[in-house]
Amino acid sequence: MHKTWDIVAIVGSLRRDSFTRRLVRSFDRLLPATVGIEIVGIGELPFYNQDMEASPPTAWTEFRKRIKRADAVLFATPEYNRSVPGVLKNAID
Repeated sequence: MHKTWDIVAIVGSLRRDSFTRRLVRSFDRLLPATVGIEIVGIGELPFYNQDMEASPPTAWTEFRKRIKRADAVLFATPEYNRSVPGVLKNAID
């Protein structure tokens, strides 16, 4: 039996039908059955604030748990002013 790979995709665009999100969805259709990919949303994550680490919001803890369970993380992001979008920077802090 082959291992099923669990890949989490973090899309750096919040638009529901962004080109980047559509690209990740197309990967899902092309991958073999032994590889699963799930887009994990970042739009509901509150802004990072180190003061909240002692009692993190539920959105943070659920996001972090999901990332830790994954075998791999795919970052898919549009270029934004020669960098990555602010929502992605916030998510990976």
